[in-house]
Amino acid sequence: MRPALSLFHGLRAAQPSLPRAAISRSTSRSLSQLTYRSTRPSLVPASVTSPLTIQHTRFLSSTTIRQNSSKPLTDQDASAARDAENEEQNRKRREEEPAYQIVFTCKPCGERSSHRMSKHGYHKGTVLIRCPSCQNRHVISDHLNIFFDQKTTLEDILAERGSKLTRGYVDGDMEFWDDGVAHKRGSGSESS
Repeated sequence: MRPALSLFHGLRAAQPSLPRAAISRSTSRSLSQLTYRSTRPSLVPASVTSPLTIQHTRFLSSTTIRQNSSKPLTDQDASAARDAENEEQNRKRREEEPAYQIVFTCKPCGERSSHRMSKHGYHKGTVLIRCPSCQNRHVISDHLNIFFDQKTTLEDILAERGSKLTRGYVDGDMEFWDDGVAHKRGSGSESS
């Protein structure tokens, strides 16, 4: 703030016709007011210029242009063929990556639904699952500390509420059962 005051005092000395109040008001502006271009005419005459004011003006004009630009962030054009190719590539990747299949009952609406989540997301990231019926989001794991203060998984969440999650293995895959009943994949029938 000190160099800015000396700059304005220097401007006042160079142009004695400037009123003292105009200079003190301009020095007390907040940073947010300085970053936006004003529609009011400037109190400092155009004849009084310094390298600092020129640099500041260049910064403001480039910032304003960048903020008001309607150019996209990438130079790639959207095409249906490229989008279809990317979608196919993502589908193949999802099929190959290790994943968990979770079946649970949404407590607010009572809807039972099945969802797929990657093992990497469950053990290293944050997983939210949206109920297809009521659109509520359920936290399954949070290792990025977005929703909880510590790294949390479904087992931790249920243990905190006094519930227990039962693990089981079917065809070499580990499965979790909240009610102790195994459900075959692809069918709604129950088996023990």
